[in-house]
Amino acid sequence: MNKAVAEPRLADEGVTFTVEVGFTDRECLVSKNALAHLRRLKGGQLDFMETYHAFEDQIHGVARRLVVAGVSGTPLVLGAAYFV
Repeated sequence: MNKAVAEPRLADEGVTFTVEVGFTDRECLVSKNALAHLRRLKGGQLDFMETYHAFEDQIHGVARRLVVAGVSGTPLVLGAAYFV
């Protein structure tokens, strides 16, 4: 049976998404502050969701590493400091 994957969505605090690590799904949030930092790295006038998609692989990689490291929080919040 295939399970449905939750699409990323814009929230007041940033963009929420889900990563799968092992057999566990973990809800995450990349903050607007982190997205603004990433947007500055790329240059241009991307909105938050466009920035999320442009850096999706990097954002998911950071989230997976934090889950494996045992960082707590629901959702797991990824701030700008994780992308410096």
